[in-house]
Amino acid sequence: MTRLDIERLELRDFTAGVQADAARSLALLRAIESTLAWLERLSGQLCANAAFAEKANAGLNQFSGVIDPDDSIQRALEAAQTDVEELYNLLIEKRQHGRDDHQLTEEDGIEVAYTEAITAAADLNNVINTLRWNIGEHDIDAEPKSLNKTYETKDVDNMFDDLLAS
Repeated sequence: MTRLDIERLELRDFTAGVQADAARSLALLRAIESTLAWLERLSGQLCANAAFAEKANAGLNQFSGVIDPDDSIQRALEAAQTDVEELYNLLIEKRQHGRDDHQLTEEDGIEVAYTEAITAAADLNNVINTLRWNIGEHDIDAEPKSLNKTYETKDVDNMFDDLLAS
C-alpha cells in the first residue's frame, strides 16, 4: 500500500467521521439549545418570583392589622415552597445526568445553566421561607393583646408567663 493509498483511506475515514458526527451533532445541538432555552426561561421565572416575594416581604411593615387571620396564606406559601423544593431536587438530578452524559462538554453550557436554575430555585425557596416567617411574626405582633385575668402581687411570675404565651 502506497502513501497515497493510505492518505486516501485516511481522508475517506475522516469524511465519514465528519458526516456521522455532524448528523449526531445536529440532534444533540438541537437538544442542547432546547434545554438551554428552557433553563433560561425557568431561571428567569424563578428570579422574578423571588423578586416579588422580596418586595412583598419588604412591604409587610406597612400593615398594622393581621395579614393572614386564617393561615391560608401560610399554607399556600408552604405548598409553593414544597413545589420549589421538588423542582430544586429535580434540577440537581438532571444536572447530574448532564454531567454523566459523555456527549456533552463544558462548552455546551448545560451544567452552568442547570446550576443557575438550581441557585434561583434555592433563592426562591429561601425568600418564601423568610416571607412565611415574617408574616407569622407580623401577625403575632398585630394580634390584639388582652389579659382578662387579675393578678395579686404574689402572682407576678404567672402574669409574665401569660404575657409571654400570648
